[in-house]
Amino acid sequence: MDYTYAFDSVKRDKILDSLIQYKIPPKPIRLVKLTLENTMAKVKVNNTHTSEFRVESRVKRGDPFSPTLFSLVIDTILKKIDLRGNILMRLRQLMAYADDILITASLKQSLMDTFQQLKNYSLKVGLTINEKKTKYLMYTIKDINPYPTVFPPGKGTVAYGSNA
Repeated sequence: MDYTYAFDSVKRDKILDSLIQYKIPPKPIRLVKLTLENTMAKVKVNNTHTSEFRVESRVKRGDPFSPTLFSLVIDTILKKIDLRGNILMRLRQLMAYADDILITASLKQSLMDTFQQLKNYSLKVGLTINEKKTKYLMYTIKDINPYPTVFPPGKGTVAYGSNA
């Protein structure tokens, strides 16, 4: 799953909410809030700058702290999904890297429910799913060959499947 313009879409108040949920002390939260408030920007087009405009959402591009703030928001979303059970017994699992999220599920309905929950929680923080870049793969235990074949022999490339 991938988000459309992820860094540009996060609502700033949701960034602060994530910091509070992680029990960050008030002083660092105030400092982050100061960096997010009253942000002005200009755009350079054909060597000419536009007039200043206020930036209301997004984490700041180029700010070394921005990826951390974004990750906290994503992690806050992921923690809202119910993933009870151990790693072997869960019906679904989530893995994330930056704005990409992988959902694995034992049942199709569980996958669809998890996707819908992620979509709803994401919308609340300003993130929308990029449907063109979001893909799914479905397989069953019958699709897995317990005896992989190496091609070409001795070269280390492994091919799985009944036609390997």
